[in-house]
Amino acid sequence: MLNLLKRILIAAVLTLSCTPFLAQAQEFQITDPTGTAPAEYQIADVQVQGNERTRSQFIINASSLNIGSDIIYPGDAISTAVERLYRSGLFSDIKIYVTEQTATEISLLIEVEEQPRILEYKLKNIKRSQRRDLEDIITLTPGTVVSDAAVGRVKNTIKRFYKEKGYWYTEIDTEIKEVEDANDRVRVIFNIDAGDRLEVKDIEFNGNEAFSNRKLRRKIKPLKEDAWWKIFGKKVFKEEDFEEGKESVLSFYRANGYTDVRILKDSVYTYDYKGDKEGIKVLLNIEEGPKYKVRNITFDGNTVYEDATLREALGFQKGDVFNQQKFEENVNINKDNTDLNSLYQNVGYLFFQAIPNIEKVAEDSLDIHFDIYEDEIATIKNVDFTGNTRTHDDVVRRTLRTVPGNKYSRSAIIRTIRELGTLGFFDPQGIEPDVRPNRQDKTVDVTYRLDDTESTSNFELSGGYGGSGIGVIISTRVNFNNFSLQRALKKEGWNPIPMGDGQQLSLGVQVTGTGYQSYSFGFSEPWFRGRPTSVGFNVSYDFYNSRRSSFNVNSKYSLFSSNISIGRRLKWPDDYFSQRTVIGYQLYNIEGSSGALSAGNSNLFTIRQVIERNSLDNFISPNTGSKFTFSAEAAPPLPGFSEFYKFRADYQHHVPLVDRLVMTTQVQYGYIGYFTKDKRSELNRFLVGGTQLQQRQSFLYDNIDLRGYPGSTTESIGHVVDGRKIGGRMFSKYSLELRYPAVTNDQVQIIPYTFTDAGNSYLDFNTFDPFSVKRSVGVGVRLYLPILGLIDLSYGYRLDGVNVPNSTNDVQPGQWEFLFNIGAPF
Repeated sequence: MLNLLKRILIAAVLTLSCTPFLAQAQEFQITDPTGTAPAEYQIADVQVQGNERTRSQFIINASSLNIGSDIIYPGDAISTAVERLYRSGLFSDIKIYVTEQTATEISLLIEVEEQPRILEYKLKNIKRSQRRDLEDIITLTPGTVVSDAAVGRVKNTIKRFYKEKGYWYTEIDTEIKEVEDANDRVRVIFNIDAGDRLEVKDIEFNGNEAFSNRKLRRKIKPLKEDAWWKIFGKKVFKEEDFEEGKESVLSFYRANGYTDVRILKDSVYTYDYKGDKEGIKVLLNIEEGPKYKVRNITFDGNTVYEDATLREALGFQKGDVFNQQKFEENVNINKDNTDLNSLYQNVGYLFFQAIPNIEKVAEDSLDIHFDIYEDEIATIKNVDFTGNTRTHDDVVRRTLRTVPGNKYSRSAIIRTIRELGTLGFFDPQGIEPDVRPNRQDKTVDVTYRLDDTESTSNFELSGGYGGSGIGVIISTRVNFNNFSLQRALKKEGWNPIPMGDGQQLSLGVQVTGTGYQSYSFGFSEPWFRGRPTSVGFNVSYDFYNSRRSSFNVNSKYSLFSSNISIGRRLKWPDDYFSQRTVIGYQLYNIEGSSGALSAGNSNLFTIRQVIERNSLDNFISPNTGSKFTFSAEAAPPLPGFSEFYKFRADYQHHVPLVDRLVMTTQVQYGYIGYFTKDKRSELNRFLVGGTQLQQRQSFLYDNIDLRGYPGSTTESIGHVVDGRKIGGRMFSKYSLELRYPAVTNDQVQIIPYTFTDAGNSYLDFNTFDPFSVKRSVGVGVRLYLPILGLIDLSYGYRLDGVNVPNSTNDVQPGQWEFLFNIGAPF
């Protein structure tokens, strides 16, 4: 009995001295430490019990009670070891026993009870769509330990998910159920009460005097307040929207001169806004501060530019309201590349610094002083590029505007990025310049990181119905936009397509169900003999044979056309200009009659001169830039040839608005005249309506696309003379388009848009009226696939009608017209 009491006393003393987690193994004989002072011991042995899935050595290492290490006992070494093991999350119970103790050594036993492991987890009481979304973000995989930390992380993830969707009062209960015959695996069940999805019913501002609550509510977007007329979508509260909205309000104030504005306090809480209906109220207490105006702007240290030039770049004059956003942009970088930094960096001063000092004077004025550190001009030392796996180096190198030995220029880098993007061989969003300056020797290295597009060649195959009198349309075209003729002449070059030299090769076929066929072949070299001179040729054959015609029975006509072109870049008025000369030959063969066109053969020898200025950043869906094209074409009255002369002008402008929304305006005019009265022909006159795919007789006329209107010869916008539709000698066309690139990546581009079009053709100057037009409005979408190219689908609503000769079925206003086309409209 005495020995038993002694053993109980020793166990109690050990437990009190080593934390509540310690206990003594009753089967081991140990030395009684009672009354002894803490001493240093070396761990002689460590044993582990109770572990089935966790390695013993891992447990020993995690506890830091390694054999051979020294510990103070009694002390906190063992209790600390228990805490370490608990923090691993692998165990539900841990005990450490002292099994043997001598004057210098100690032996230990670690006994653990392992946490169960997960077989699976279930999310209950929620919608299927929410369950799928949660399963994508919850990281709780089978086989992991069921720990409080792991379960807590999942619950936090679920609450955060519902909070981001505007839910309040989300509650989660957890059940852990054992599964039979599952090798100690458990099922974790999360019973979810999503709570209430509350809407923002009131946004209130206090302390605002300069701007009304209504004005500030419009500026706190993307956070929105609910109202009875806002029927689309719930106006829920999201934390990220709230933070972004607060910053938008502050930016609005700062843009209007209130530099000292701050939000003193913000509150978000629920309240009963109508009976027992609960909503969210947002309250912001604002301190506006004074409205500052610019008084003096001074510079010190500038030698390259005078003060007046720098003030103009800064964009502020004395007395102007201080706009902080405008100030920061015009100092560092703005979209027009006219800021102070660009002003210097465009002429080589890469290491330029403009350090502003803004001093508040009086109560509402600012004095702005700049310390200018111009430094020396930086020279481009090395220029490199990476990522062009499908395009040869010389194609990239000839596009670069940054050349070793030249002065550094930010505008040259921006221009290079644009030029590389418009080649069509690289993803414009993936072109990144890596600028590495060396301040010591005043040089800079530039590397362009390129991202090849998925495919620079495409196979276009489309079909549709062109309306009454046209029938089924089938069109196919193969475009090799990065072709290499040099590699094509080598057997090993076909792997699978000879490519890499930036040349263009295209073959096309179009067939309609009413007897129209078109075949074309073209090739162009943008850099002939290593110079920025483009050379190309094109051959096409169009044929139409119909036994049913609005004008005659058994009408038949064809066109053989060929041309060669040569063009070059211009440096004046600026280097966005280019010119192109096209020399062509056309042979028309008309049997019977077609409208006002006489039967017989017509030969045309044409010379066309084109002047173009193109600053578009993207030819598929431009975001910025403009394009102006003027062409003058002449078919001189040679013996045996028909004659005419023609002028066309086209101007388009693209302006980014907000959130990737782009507005495009376009204006087109054209005129055709004749040198003589004897050899004039009605060929190449203007018909307006439809698209090129619907305009089956486009080779007889100069057809102008107009959405919302059909494209057949009888239904196009022209003139009826002696009961027959003829083309006009003049035309005008106006377009306004708003488009939003919803999806833009290597695999697909989806660009929905809305439009309004207006256009007309006129017999001559006497009937020309630029405001007498046929109008349409509608919607459309452009789809770009690397294999199929660009497809344009539009659905236009006509506001005006068109007279169809010899028919009671005129093209009526107030109707919709579906059209489709292939190729970029810009």
